[in-house]
Amino acid sequence: MPTVRAVSITGPRRAEIIEVEMPELGEGEVRVRIQKTCLCGSDIPFFAYDQQRLAEEGNRNFSEHIDYSGKSVYPLPTGLSLHECVGIVAESRSDRHREGDFVLALPFHQYGFFEYLTLPADRVFPFPTGPVSKEEILLGQPLGTLLFGFRMMPDLAGKTVAVVGQGPIGLMFNALLKRHGAENVIGIDRLQNRLDVGKKLGADASMCIEDGTALEGLSELTNGDLADIVVEAVGHGELAIDTSIDLVRKEGTVFAFGVVDTEFVDRYPLGKAFYKNLTIKHTVGAKDEGDFVAAAKLIADGEVDLKPLLTHSLPFEEAQRAYELFVDREDGAIKVVIDFEA
Repeated sequence: MPTVRAVSITGPRRAEIIEVEMPELGEGEVRVRIQKTCLCGSDIPFFAYDQQRLAEEGNRNFSEHIDYSGKSVYPLPTGLSLHECVGIVAESRSDRHREGDFVLALPFHQYGFFEYLTLPADRVFPFPTGPVSKEEILLGQPLGTLLFGFRMMPDLAGKTVAVVGQGPIGLMFNALLKRHGAENVIGIDRLQNRLDVGKKLGADASMCIEDGTALEGLSELTNGDLADIVVEAVGHGELAIDTSIDLVRKEGTVFAFGVVDTEFVDRYPLGKAFYKNLTIKHTVGAKDEGDFVAAAKLIADGEVDLKPLLTHSLPFEEAQRAYELFVDREDGAIKVVIDFEA
């Protein structure tokens, strides 16, 4: 049986390269040789969190895909965690894809850290081969999740929108918000280098919350009006949803995109939202081919320029270092590419 290299998270902040058997290719399936991948904020907890400690403390519901029943949680399931992947069809048993096609491969449940992915044909989508780089086209995957969410976005014409978090997702929001008619986009983050990139992507103003509280800063920028819409683009354990509810005006809208860790769900500040008469929209679970293909086309046609997000590229063999750069935001890291062709 042929083998394929993969990444296994064998402990907190420890990613090792191993070899596993390559699954057989079934009817209607496609095997993709991965070329470029990117780390995403939703990949961070699998690498950065001590899942063993969480289990011992009784928090055994972080992920349904981790087995907390045994003595040791580690190693985590092979391939966790990666899901932004493009490559070439190596083999196909589907009429939808031919060998040599350049595609987005969408793994199940973020089990994507393999040299080859074997997937049903309906999780493999054709992507343009140019004129921009493969790394830029790869960003059609995260941008596609925003297009999915934008179906629920209220009318933006003339609105002030604050984007909490200027990581990769927040920066993409800047670009789309301006395209959809937002009058004033304000980027909010703790890191000045990300705020600087945010202005290149469409933010009209920025606010570093290391310089003071977010509420005071936004109130000053908006003459006390606050934001009509606040996009929460942070997620995880930082409870940015709480900040977002503070920053939106009464009867405004909070657009919750960031993924909240399970242990924080019961601290969701619904009481505060209730008394401000807020509308809260959540968006998760994008998997529609049309959104991803449309996003890739926007990038290929030069309608959005996401190249400033691409700060680092490392070969597959340096997966450990890639995680560290991304998780710790070292060296101004925003989007860290893992290059399987290097």
